[in-house]
Amino acid sequence: MRRLHLTDRHLRVMLWCILLGLQPAFGGILDPFNWARSDRIEVNIPWLPFENETRCYDDLGCLNITRSWYHLIHRPFNVFPLPRVVINTRFILYTKKNPTDGQLLNVNVNKTIVKSNFNPQKLTKMIIHGFIDTPLSNWVSEMKDELVKAGDFNVVVVDWAGGSLPLYTQATANTRLVGLEVAHFINTLQKEHGLNPLDVHIIGHSLGAHTAGYAGERIQGLGRITGLDPAEPYFQGMPTHVRLDPSDAQFVDVIHTDGKSIFLLDFVFMAGYGMSQPVGHLDFYPNNGKEQPGCDLTEGPLVPLTLVKQGLEEASRVLVACNHVRAIKLFTESINGKCPYIGHQCPSYQHFLAGKCFHCGHGCAIMGFHADSSPGLITNKDNETENEVYPSEEHDTIGAKYYLSTGKEQPFCQRHYKVSIQLANPKGAESWVQGFLKVTLLSDRGVIRGMDLTPSNYVKLEHGTSYTIVVTHPMDLGGKVRKV
Repeated sequence: MRRLHLTDRHLRVMLWCILLGLQPAFGGILDPFNWARSDRIEVNIPWLPFENETRCYDDLGCLNITRSWYHLIHRPFNVFPLPRVVINTRFILYTKKNPTDGQLLNVNVNKTIVKSNFNPQKLTKMIIHGFIDTPLSNWVSEMKDELVKAGDFNVVVVDWAGGSLPLYTQATANTRLVGLEVAHFINTLQKEHGLNPLDVHIIGHSLGAHTAGYAGERIQGLGRITGLDPAEPYFQGMPTHVRLDPSDAQFVDVIHTDGKSIFLLDFVFMAGYGMSQPVGHLDFYPNNGKEQPGCDLTEGPLVPLTLVKQGLEEASRVLVACNHVRAIKLFTESINGKCPYIGHQCPSYQHFLAGKCFHCGHGCAIMGFHADSSPGLITNKDNETENEVYPSEEHDTIGAKYYLSTGKEQPFCQRHYKVSIQLANPKGAESWVQGFLKVTLLSDRGVIRGMDLTPSNYVKLEHGTSYTIVVTHPMDLGGKVRKV
């Protein structure tokens, strides 16, 4: 049997991670051969099951915990969900007829469906919140309002607040049962009321994204899942049945905004809340998918201003999870916004900023609500509905990363401009000269002044070379720049 040799420092870090419920992104360093997978461990460790453990939940179906749900680093603990009555999953309907007063739907009580404004012939959008969140959160209401405004949809908010509270380990387990509840809800509406699963689009944030994945596993032909910064701890690096993956729906699009990991060698490990690995058909990484502009508290008095403008809840989000919730804000803005979020397929964000993937010949996609109209996706015309979209065989997007840059405040959507400069090489040039570069662009549509070409302040420019950078601005010059 292979043994995993860890230093005292590594053991201290792992202990902190377990206590804090964090998932180390350095798993590949400590465990390069994936020896920590529980199905490769032959010693008797108390929390690892050696036989399948199964629990059934009435008409919802059954859940089991096998060795494949464990990993010494990525997912060291697993428990079963809390009872149904405790989690108390509820489904609240909003439509254009009742945009503010939700109607409670219970598929086991037929009259709650028949007497509601639910119409199975219309598209259905479902919102699933995440950890330490509720349907009363500001963002849920804002997203719901934008969806109601966008079209004549059935907008269903999934309330699982009874199971989203700490401990995080328990909340991750509860998502599996909530996934069963969502699947039962949709499957019953299909069987008894004629709902087509292809017409259903589930939007989940954090743990809600994986919840949508669990539901999709049990819904034949689910149309779409949008994962908004899917939770990283206990999911990243795990098998597909443990997390959101492309097989969970006909189309899975994901926005990553908090995938950064920081390792403090002598004390504790801190990780981003969101996944960094691609898990959908289209995976978008705005601003490299790690740190979002406007979320650095050292940039200015962001929290006090937020506290005044949007209240205590939003201020706490800025303090604790600004990067993590940015995916929500980007998606919400994309629903009715006129500016399209164009993501460029590229090997890295650095390549993207250097203009190496600027043209859509490398592959482009639309991030957010309209992702299903991206180039490279085709519509199945053979079905009765034209809502089924998926990547074409000629352009397999699974595993690819799409990069773009956004602003630090609303409107977040920006236009991308590629600027190339040929630097002169005069005889008397001195290499020690330092400075900054700005550019002004003029077109028939307007003027962009003072666009910063050296935003990181440490760009080294050499005489006689060319310098290319992709910069952003909210204004659209229509591609017709007359003067620089």
